[in-house]
Amino acid sequence: MKKSWIIVLISIVLLMLGILLGIYDYQKARAKDSNMPQNTQLAEKREYINEEEKQNLIETLSTEEKVSPNCSIVQKEYFKGCDHLIRTVKEIPEECINYTKEQIEKRYKEWKIEEFSSNQIIIYQEEEGFCGQHYKIKEYGQVIGIYSVDEKGVETLKQETEIQTMYLPEEDLKKLRQGIEVIGDTQLYSTIEDFE
Repeated sequence: MKKSWIIVLISIVLLMLGILLGIYDYQKARAKDSNMPQNTQLAEKREYINEEEKQNLIETLSTEEKVSPNCSIVQKEYFKGCDHLIRTVKEIPEECINYTKEQIEKRYKEWKIEEFSSNQIIIYQEEEGFCGQHYKIKEYGQVIGIYSVDEKGVETLKQETEIQTMYLPEEDLKKLRQGIEVIGDTQLYSTIEDFE
């Protein structure tokens, strides 16, 4: 009988321990649940994070291209009076570095922006008049002279060069006596260089 009492006593102790462990685990799980936000709170928090992520993503995607320090600006001017397009390439003015397209549009409001990138901007403008870059290269005394030609065809000596005509081949002298017509500063300087 003593054995049966010991077995009953051990069984009761084990049962009590099991119940106590169960209660302990249950309270621990409840405490953990009360510290955790409800599913709706988690969803709201995740939605807030998503909105924040979307805002960051939009800001990243909407980063505007800006003018870099090594940018060049190409000015294309079309003159209706003489039907010429003058193309001039310049360095971007220092104050325009880091400008956006909108800021460049404000700065060059008389021009149309044809292309905008951080390294090159192309702007275009039409003028009613004459381009003023019509020249005639002719013999002027013993040197080559550069004449500007206006819209009426009137030639005016613009500059005497230091290029002596007496050292030039007969074919070149013949062309210079007739006059060589050039349009634009680039073509003018290139033609003059051919005689040097």
